[in-house]
Amino acid sequence: MSGFDLPPVGGFDITRYQREMLRAMQKEAGAVNQPDAVAMPRRGEQPEANSFEGMLGNAVESVQGLQDDVRDKVRGLVLGEDVELHDVMIAAHKSDAAMSLMLEVRNKMVDAWEKLSRSVM
Repeated sequence: MSGFDLPPVGGFDITRYQREMLRAMQKEAGAVNQPDAVAMPRRGEQPEANSFEGMLGNAVESVQGLQDDVRDKVRGLVLGEDVELHDVMIAAHKSDAAMSLMLEVRNKMVDAWEKLSRSVM
């Protein structure tokens, strides 16, 4: 033993991160069931944060923010700024997990729309 007793490395748990994001999205979606949240915003107005459209918009903005963060950290690392490599890798994995979750949500919504459109005809 070298005298350094380090705790075991726990790593980034991508499934835990996806579950946390899904829980946050479901928590935001809890307000969608309210009757006043059904009204669609008029042209030029911003959607309410508790509407379904607002929730999806916030999720897309969140994913975009994570991607922007990765881009800035990679640029800083390449330019020799004070950016640690592990921070870049963690940000990249967070962004990847968020994008994967967003794609899965999109795929589920497309499947639901296809089933709905088949059942109407």
